[in-house]
Amino acid sequence: MASKVNYEDNLFYLMTITRALKAGVQLDIDPDYYLDKIVEDILFIDRTLDRIHESLRLNAYLINRRELLRELMRAKRLFADFLDDALDGTPAFGEHLAPLRAKLVGVRDQHVRDISDIQRSMSVEPSGDDDQNIVSQDEYRFLLQNDDEQE
Repeated sequence: MASKVNYEDNLFYLMTITRALKAGVQLDIDPDYYLDKIVEDILFIDRTLDRIHESLRLNAYLINRRELLRELMRAKRLFADFLDDALDGTPAFGEHLAPLRAKLVGVRDQHVRDISDIQRSMSVEPSGDDDQNIVSQDEYRFLLQNDDEQE
């Protein structure tokens, strides 16, 4: 596994795939060609969002963690909304996903629960960013003292 995770790019890419899937299921495309690919993409997005969520959950001291969690919530919301639309039978392709309805509803429900959990955890934990950016009086004295001595 990579030593550095590019959360922003990963989430952007997942949202791009989700938007493409949403547009794709609106079309009257042939399920013999596309059903397996669409299901594969749905399951890929599900697994990858779960892995990113777990990584962010475990890395509490990550820089910009709150912003990344917000972006993760956006990606999960987009994906859950896509699944809602795809399963309601309105899109032309949605009827072909009917045999997988129970599994996909479970996937959607899990992402909705994850969004609630992330919101709850973000409201409980302090941002922490403010404390890191505060400079104490002693630090100011030290910084200014060094400048004065150099002149």
